[in-house]
Amino acid sequence: MIQLYFGLGAICGGFVTYLVTDAKLQKELIKAAKVARSASDNLHSVINKYEASKAKTAKLNSELSALKDELKEARNTINSLGHTKIENSVMVAHLNSKLDEYQAKLTQIFTQSQKDKQKIEYLESEIEQWEFNFKSAVDAEANKRFQLAKQTELEKIYSEHDSITTEAMQLFRRLQNWSEKVAHGHASKAEIIKSLASGYNQNLDEVSKAITSERQNYLEQIELLNERIAQLQRELQGDLLEPVYGEFGFDANGRIANAIASWLWFQKQIPLKVTGIEETDSVVTAGYGYSRTMSPEAIAKLIKDCSPEITRNLGIYSVESAKKLAVTDCLVVKFRKDRPARKADKGSLYRSQQDFINYLLSQPIRWRIVGEPGAGKTPTVLVLMSHIFKRGFLTGNTPNGKKLDFTEIAFCNSLAGISVKNSTDLDFCLRWQSAGRGFQGLADEYQFRKSSTNSNYKDSVGYIWVCDEFDNAIDTVGNDGGKQFKQVLKDGGHINMGVIIMGQSGMVSTTKGLTIDDQKMLTNVYIDPVSIRTFLTQYGDRFYSKSAVEKALATLEQIELEMEEQNEIICDTAREFRIAMVTADRSPVFYQLPYFDGIDIDLAGYQESLAQIAVIRKNLLIDVPLVCPQCQSQNFKKNGRSQGKQRLQCLDCGKNWLRD
Repeated sequence: MIQLYFGLGAICGGFVTYLVTDAKLQKELIKAAKVARSASDNLHSVINKYEASKAKTAKLNSELSALKDELKEARNTINSLGHTKIENSVMVAHLNSKLDEYQAKLTQIFTQSQKDKQKIEYLESEIEQWEFNFKSAVDAEANKRFQLAKQTELEKIYSEHDSITTEAMQLFRRLQNWSEKVAHGHASKAEIIKSLASGYNQNLDEVSKAITSERQNYLEQIELLNERIAQLQRELQGDLLEPVYGEFGFDANGRIANAIASWLWFQKQIPLKVTGIEETDSVVTAGYGYSRTMSPEAIAKLIKDCSPEITRNLGIYSVESAKKLAVTDCLVVKFRKDRPARKADKGSLYRSQQDFINYLLSQPIRWRIVGEPGAGKTPTVLVLMSHIFKRGFLTGNTPNGKKLDFTEIAFCNSLAGISVKNSTDLDFCLRWQSAGRGFQGLADEYQFRKSSTNSNYKDSVGYIWVCDEFDNAIDTVGNDGGKQFKQVLKDGGHINMGVIIMGQSGMVSTTKGLTIDDQKMLTNVYIDPVSIRTFLTQYGDRFYSKSAVEKALATLEQIELEMEEQNEIICDTAREFRIAMVTADRSPVFYQLPYFDGIDIDLAGYQESLAQIAVIRKNLLIDVPLVCPQCQSQNFKKNGRSQGKQRLQCLDCGKNWLRD
């Protein structure tokens, strides 16, 4: 029993030991299995990478094989060129030998020609000598024979002359006797005829004088009767026969009114009747009656045209206006006897030079400068450019935008180098001397900036297109040019473009591609009184109320008086007092223009900026290849669209991405 017990104990202990050992082995087996699986995964990964590397190696081998083929073909080409070069060298050597041979023959021929030339010259001299000798012999023989014939002929002529002379003398003596008898008879008859003719002519002159005197008397009486009849007819029609002056005593204004009527009568043969005078604020209004057969509008126009002569001859300050009253048949002439003693009160519509600069810089650069020839459009634009360069072109062409790095000015002037009145102040940025090319340049710049690939250039460089003689230029290019210009007006702010145009016309008709709505997109600046008055009287009611236009015209008259006073004492034309009118939203506003001697532009710095702009523009032309963003491979395909963009898939690494 004891043995059995011990035996069972030994068996139980071994079994327990086996169980413990088996548990450890199971853990080791599990750990080994995990390691095996990890090794298997790593092996599969290595196999995949090996396959990928094998594919890349095969691709590189194919490319290497293609390069070897190309290299072999290049070597064959080089060998072929070498053979060709050798053959050409042999041919050149052969041609050189032929050339030497021909050169020797040419030298031999030239030598022979020189010898032949000398021989020809010798023979020509011999021929000339023979000709001279022959001619001398012929002349001597001919002279000898001529002298002999001459002597024989002279002897014959002398003998015949003697006989003819004798007969002629006999005939002359007989003719002389007969002529003396005839002359005596003619002389007696002539005396009788002369006496009769003298008496007849004397009587005829007296009769002619009497008839002429009587006829002149009749003509004078007829002329007087015609004049009297004409006067009676004009009186019946209500016409004036001569001036009728007013009774004003010692009133100076009345005397001037009479003097105006007197000047028109003696200088232009126009009779007027002075009906009265009235003075208001130093302006004298004189009323005149006129003949019914004369047009009052024509008389008023004549007075306006002759106003400088009238003021100079009568010694008055100015003739303000002349017109016919609508309510009665009376012609009204307004004049100033003396210069106004006080300066004008310009009122609330007038601003300073700095206000002018500040206002324009607060507007998008879409400016139109209007003025008569010689009014100073180009210098005004140059002053504005100097301020633009100092401030810089702003993003979006708005006053609140960010300053761009560069500003470029492109000037189009179809009269550059042609017109004697044309200024050269803007030649530093002159690019086109043809209207067609200028508008095409504007269109090209617009399209270039619209491209998304040039966004960096658009965001770095502000572009201002300047055009002189815009009225004629847009008329030349027609509707296509006008359409492109309108696109820049509407969309130029989005791509940092601005325009400045100059011209003489107050408005541009719709037939040239622009409408009144297009005009309202521009900041219109009128820089001389003639253009300002033309705009207000012809187009003002399309933009402003009647009261606003009347107030602007009154302000203009006041400013003109001050302009005349100040400019009389100014010698430097660059510092003359000039005005501008800007067509603002509610009412036109007047500004004093900046002096033209305040222009400050760094031309050297501007040229350097143009060079930098050219570099930026050139770099945009480099073609950047499209590659995979992960492996930089160019081997890809299209894989549908997403978010409105093209999706691409790399064939090497499988990467998907959206094309910008």
